[in-house]
Amino acid sequence: MAPGQHTMTTPDHILQKALEKETQARDFYGELALSCAVDFVRELLEKLRNEESKHMRMIQDMRARLESGKVMV
Repeated sequence: MAPGQHTMTTPDHILQKALEKETQARDFYGELALSCAVDFVRELLEKLRNEESKHMRMIQDMRARLESGKVMV
């Protein structure tokens, strides 16, 4: 395995890493939107930020299901 790579061995670990990436993406788009002076670009960045927030909620729901022992489909 190359340096810096991590083995993700459990579903919870995988979901945690996915949540971290979605959070980073949401914050990235949000910061860009705040500094953008072009309306249609800012609106696109805000839409992308909102999509990342939806992904975060989906992953959080998956983690909750996993913790409760429910089967994930």
